Amino acid sequence: MNYSARVIIFNFFGDLDLSRKLNKVKAKLTADHVDRNGHVSEVGYLKVANWAYWEICDRVGLLELYNLYKVSGIVFNTNMEFKKEVFEGEQVTIHLRFSISKDNRKILRQLDIYNDKNELVVKIISKGGFLDLNKRKIIEPPRQITDICIKHLKE
Repeated sequence: MNYSARVIIFNFFGDLDLSRKLNKVKAKLTADHVDRNGHVSEVGYLKVANWAYWEICDRVGLLELYNLYKVSGIVFNTNMEFKKEVFEGEQVTIHLRFSISKDNRKILRQLDIYNDKNELVVKIISKGGFLDLNKRKIIEPPRQITDICIKHLKE
Protein backbone atom coordinates (compact mmCIF):
# COMPACT_ATOMS: atom_id res chain seq x y z
CA MET A 1 0.00 0.00 0.00
CA ASN A 2 1.50 3.35 -0.94
CA TYR A 3 1.71 6.39 1.32
CA SER A 4 -1.27 8.27 -0.14
CA ALA A 5 -3.51 5.22 0.28
CA ARG A 6 -2.48 5.03 3.96
CA VAL A 7 -3.39 8.68 4.44
CA ILE A 8 -6.84 8.05 3.00
CA ILE A 9 -7.37 5.07 5.29
CA PHE A 10 -6.23 6.98 8.38
CA ASN A 11 -8.38 9.99 7.44
CA PHE A 12 -11.38 7.72 6.88
CA PHE A 13 -11.11 6.58 10.48
CA GLY A 14 -10.91 10.15 11.73
CA ASP A 15 -7.22 10.38 12.63
CA LEU A 16 -6.66 14.14 12.72
CA ASP A 17 -3.00 14.17 13.79
CA LEU A 18 -1.33 11.93 11.21
CA SER A 19 2.21 13.20 11.74
CA ARG A 20 2.09 12.19 15.41
CA LYS A 21 0.55 8.78 14.72
CA LEU A 22 2.68 7.65 11.77
CA ASN A 23 5.92 7.83 13.75
CA LYS A 24 4.72 5.44 16.48
CA VAL A 25 4.22 1.67 16.33
CA LYS A 26 3.25 -0.97 18.85
CA ALA A 27 4.97 -4.32 19.31
CA LYS A 28 4.52 -7.31 21.58
CA LEU A 29 7.73 -8.54 23.15
CA THR A 30 8.58 -12.21 22.71
CA ALA A 31 11.07 -14.72 24.12
CA ASP A 32 13.48 -13.51 21.39
CA HIS A 33 13.75 -10.17 23.23
CA VAL A 34 14.40 -11.56 26.74
CA ASP A 35 17.74 -12.34 28.40
CA ARG A 36 18.66 -14.81 31.16
CA ASN A 37 17.57 -12.28 33.81
CA GLY A 38 14.00 -12.60 32.54
CA HIS A 39 13.65 -9.07 31.22
CA VAL A 40 14.15 -7.49 27.81
CA SER A 41 17.86 -7.21 27.00
CA GLU A 42 19.70 -4.50 25.12
CA VAL A 43 19.74 -6.78 22.08
CA GLY A 44 15.98 -7.27 22.46
CA TYR A 45 15.40 -3.51 22.59
CA LEU A 46 17.62 -2.97 19.56
CA LYS A 47 15.81 -5.72 17.66
CA VAL A 48 12.37 -4.22 18.27
CA ALA A 49 13.67 -0.67 17.69
CA ASN A 50 15.25 -1.67 14.36
CA TRP A 51 11.99 -3.32 13.26
CA ALA A 52 10.07 -0.18 14.31
CA TYR A 53 12.47 2.10 12.42
CA TRP A 54 11.90 0.30 9.12
CA GLU A 55 8.15 -0.05 9.73
CA ILE A 56 7.82 3.70 10.36
CA CYS A 57 10.02 4.54 7.36
CA ASP A 58 7.63 2.47 5.25
CA ARG A 59 4.55 4.16 6.77
CA VAL A 60 5.74 7.69 6.02
CA GLY A 61 6.93 6.86 2.50
CA LEU A 62 10.69 6.88 3.07
CA LEU A 63 11.30 3.29 1.93
CA GLU A 64 9.85 4.05 -1.47
CA LEU A 65 12.10 7.12 -1.77
CA TYR A 66 15.15 5.29 -0.42
CA ASN A 67 14.65 2.66 -3.13
CA LEU A 68 14.01 5.26 -5.85
CA TYR A 69 17.12 7.31 -5.07
CA LYS A 70 19.33 4.42 -3.84
CA VAL A 71 19.84 6.23 -0.52
CA SER A 72 19.32 4.98 3.02
CA GLY A 73 19.86 5.95 6.61
CA ILE A 74 22.99 4.60 8.28
CA VAL A 75 24.04 4.52 11.94
CA PHE A 76 27.52 5.56 13.14
CA ASN A 77 26.98 4.93 16.86
CA THR A 78 24.19 4.21 19.33
CA ASN A 79 23.65 5.00 22.98
CA MET A 80 20.96 3.34 25.12
CA GLU A 81 19.58 4.63 28.41
CA PHE A 82 17.53 2.10 30.38
CA LYS A 83 14.74 3.41 32.63
CA LYS A 84 12.43 0.49 33.58
CA GLU A 85 12.23 -3.27 33.16
CA VAL A 86 9.94 -4.78 30.54
CA PHE A 87 9.12 -8.48 30.25
CA GLU A 88 8.13 -11.06 27.67
CA GLY A 89 4.51 -10.74 26.56
CA GLU A 90 4.26 -7.02 27.28
CA GLN A 91 3.22 -4.58 24.58
CA VAL A 92 5.38 -1.53 23.96
CA THR A 93 5.07 1.60 21.84
CA ILE A 94 8.09 2.75 19.88
CA HIS A 95 8.30 6.44 18.92
CA LEU A 96 10.77 7.55 16.21
CA ARG A 97 12.12 11.09 15.81
CA PHE A 98 14.88 12.61 13.68
CA SER A 99 16.95 15.75 13.92
CA ILE A 100 18.76 16.62 10.70
CA SER A 101 21.99 18.65 10.58
CA LYS A 102 22.11 21.99 8.78
CA ASP A 103 23.96 20.44 5.83
CA ASN A 104 21.29 17.66 5.67
CA ARG A 105 23.94 14.90 5.61
CA LYS A 106 23.82 13.78 9.23
CA ILE A 107 20.96 12.75 11.48
CA LEU A 108 20.29 12.20 15.14
CA ARG A 109 17.74 9.40 15.43
CA GLN A 110 15.84 8.86 18.66
CA LEU A 111 13.74 5.79 19.36
CA ASP A 112 11.87 5.95 22.66
CA ILE A 113 10.19 2.78 23.88
CA TYR A 114 7.23 3.06 26.28
CA ASN A 115 5.45 0.37 28.28
CA ASP A 116 1.66 -0.06 28.36
CA LYS A 117 1.44 2.55 31.16
CA ASN A 118 3.11 5.08 28.82
CA GLU A 119 6.28 5.09 30.94
CA LEU A 120 9.59 5.50 29.14
CA VAL A 121 11.49 2.21 29.47
CA VAL A 122 14.46 2.89 27.18
CA LYS A 123 15.79 5.76 25.11
CA ILE A 124 17.91 4.83 22.09
CA ILE A 125 19.86 7.64 20.44
CA SER A 126 21.86 7.01 17.28
CA LYS A 127 24.04 9.35 15.28
CA GLY A 128 24.13 8.65 11.58
CA GLY A 129 23.67 9.99 8.12
CA PHE A 130 22.31 9.31 4.67
CA LEU A 131 24.28 6.80 2.61
CA ASP A 132 24.40 6.77 -1.18
CA LEU A 133 24.07 3.03 -1.77
CA ASN A 134 25.95 3.14 -5.10
CA LYS A 135 28.85 5.43 -4.15
CA ARG A 136 28.93 4.15 -0.53
CA LYS A 137 29.39 7.72 0.74
CA ILE A 138 27.49 9.96 3.13
CA ILE A 139 25.50 12.48 1.10
CA GLU A 140 22.84 15.12 1.35
CA PRO A 141 19.69 13.21 0.36
CA PRO A 142 17.19 14.41 -2.24
CA ARG A 143 14.82 17.12 -1.00
CA GLN A 144 11.82 14.72 -0.98
CA ILE A 145 13.53 12.60 1.68
CA THR A 146 14.36 15.52 3.97
CA ASP A 147 10.85 16.94 3.49
CA ILE A 148 9.27 13.69 4.73
CA CYS A 149 11.72 13.49 7.64
CA ILE A 150 10.85 17.03 8.67
CA LYS A 151 7.12 16.56 8.21
CA HIS A 152 6.70 13.25 10.04
CA LEU A 153 9.80 12.54 12.09
CA LYS A 154 11.12 15.92 13.27
CA GLU A 155 11.99 16.06 16.93
